[in-house]
Amino acid sequence: MSFSFSPADRLLLIMPHPDDESLATGGLIQRIRQAGATARLLMVTNGENNPWPQRWLEKRWRIGPAESKRWGAMRAEEAREALARLGFPGEARFLGFPDQGMTPRLLQADPATMERLCAEICEWQPTRVVCPSSYDLHPDHNALYVLVQIALQRTGFAALPQLRFVVHCKRPGLIPCRAALSLTEAERQLKREAILCHTTQMVLSRKRFAAYARPQEVFFEPAPVEPFHPNLRIPDAFLNAGALNLGVTLPPRLGRGAAIWIAGESPSKGSLRWRLPLSGATGKVSVEEIATGRPLAAATVRIAGQVARIKIPVASAAPFSRLFVKFHRRTIFLDDAGWREVPVGRS
Repeated sequence: MSFSFSPADRLLLIMPHPDDESLATGGLIQRIRQAGATARLLMVTNGENNPWPQRWLEKRWRIGPAESKRWGAMRAEEAREALARLGFPGEARFLGFPDQGMTPRLLQADPATMERLCAEICEWQPTRVVCPSSYDLHPDHNALYVLVQIALQRTGFAALPQLRFVVHCKRPGLIPCRAALSLTEAERQLKREAILCHTTQMVLSRKRFAAYARPQEVFFEPAPVEPFHPNLRIPDAFLNAGALNLGVTLPPRLGRGAAIWIAGESPSKGSLRWRLPLSGATGKVSVEEIATGRPLAAATVRIAGQVARIKIPVASAAPFSRLFVKFHRRTIFLDDAGWREVPVGRS
């Protein structure tokens, strides 16, 4: 993986929330500036759905729409200050999508979200993209990863070099194709100053956030075939004979709402968003269209211990241009697992 840039480079940095630009790429931004390259940064949300620091700082319990909007505006201004401190060599655009809302937008195949991402990519014409990784357990991060991959595919930029980052991850050392950007002491100090610009986040997380000004920033390149990682829970995912075959490592307790989510893109059928409920029992299970709840096909689910083998008929939707799957169950804040891409070939 190369961290060398030139004045001809045009990087597109896609961030889920204010503070991710400093935590994940504070050193990278400095290298982009030093090389004379240019960049555009998309801040996808303003981070307005961030109630506990707001409650602590403002000494209030109830947070309504007006309070959330004001908090998001504060966080956006902190990001602008952090980028100025880093000497960001380009323009930051704040898209204003809802915080904690990227997974619903992905699952509903929201056209406005995809149109805006595609428009930004086409307008900027990037030479490299920096975005969240599928391994990140924040629902906005891993959903944005899928949305970015679909947008790059639609705009003809799918083959661009990518640098992916994780902020919320268990055992990041197991993620493949990792490379570290070693920072000088001066770069670390400037990154720390940028992190501290996010004063709304310092009230509860100063020590944790400041720790991101470490000697290295770690990034990941796309792997030809992703090996199993505990952040994904799906060690096997492949298409064969008109069926999507999945092997899923289940948690000890499924809980309510456990399901497999499927996000597919088909040249003939368009965007496909499906849900397969998991009860912990072996048998035939109906696959549902997420937007309508309409039953689509009967999948075969076989469960032995904490391993589920699943076979889903998908011939009617084939061929796929992109296909992603995710094990989902209800959690308090972070996801149980991120999205895994299924190899589909290129039709």
